Amino acid sequence: MILYRWQGVSPNFGDELNTVLWPRLLPDFFDDNPSVRFLGIGSVLDRRHDRDPIKLVAGSGYGGYEKRPCLDDRWIIHWVRGPRTAATLGLPANLALGDPATLVPAVAGIRSTDGADIGFMPHFESASRGAWQHVAARAGVRLIDPRGAPLEILRAIGDCKVLLSEALHGVIVADAMRVPWVAIRPRVRVHRAKWVDWADTMDLRLRFHSLPASSLNEWMGAGMSERRWLEQRIEAVASAAVPLGPERMIARAGRALAQAAGVSPQLSGDHALDRCQSRLLDAVQALRAHRLPGQSPVLPRRSDLRTRPDSAYQLGLTG
Repeated sequence: MILYRWQGVSPNFGDELNTVLWPRLLPDFFDDNPSVRFLGIGSVLDRRHDRDPIKLVAGSGYGGYEKRPCLDDRWIIHWVRGPRTAATLGLPANLALGDPATLVPAVAGIRSTDGADIGFMPHFESASRGAWQHVAARAGVRLIDPRGAPLEILRAIGDCKVLLSEALHGVIVADAMRVPWVAIRPRVRVHRAKWVDWADTMDLRLRFHSLPASSLNEWMGAGMSERRWLEQRIEAVASAAVPLGPERMIARAGRALAQAAGVSPQLSGDHALDRCQSRLLDAVQALRAHRLPGQSPVLPRRSDLRTRPDSAYQLGLTG
């Protein structure tokens, strides 16, 4: 069985979390046999996958990036990210258990340090197109680049007292670490639905905050179709939202980011997080029992995943 993760031109924090979570949680699960493809963290439930391999699903979601998959006997679905994914794919609602990234901080042995930083994580596309390093410096916040090494990013989030994030998995990890967060509305519309898919499993009503583009390249949206770019440009001109020069765009984004850093952050309830983690651990136990009959899973105890700030996150897992 191979561990699948989406890979683009640059690494993306959410997708790279697969390499942190699953080898530790399921240390004897994976090899180089392509006949079975393990789908965990990410919006990867679509038609990107060849028909022949078995697709074993453990918490993935549908993101709308490609057409919905044709579910047949080559798909084995243990659970999906949230109720919107389940409804979209015609799956039972009781399979909508939550995003596996909720378990990452505990499994990786990384906890909040009660630090003083205010962090900002842009979406990896925004990080590539924009000038957020300069914007963050103007706003006096710590930039956390989602293209970096995932363990370093986890530690950086743990050092924050508040995380502002346009990247969904920045918020999911912060929430699991009990670091309050502010949801930054993704600039690209297709990235937004997956936030609600996750939030529904945590009894959360998201309060999005918007930031202007930090560069002309980001405003244009690299990779956007020519027609859509023209439509957006017409809309922007009509609303007098024509992009400014580079320095003025950075300054404007810096003011908006500083303002967002001062809003009231969110956090799921302790009970909701406990419930989600318990359901995920039960699902992983069932998954491992199905895959490797007769072997005991190496799983964190539920008592190790308590949501109080002084919880013991070092679990001593193998792998």
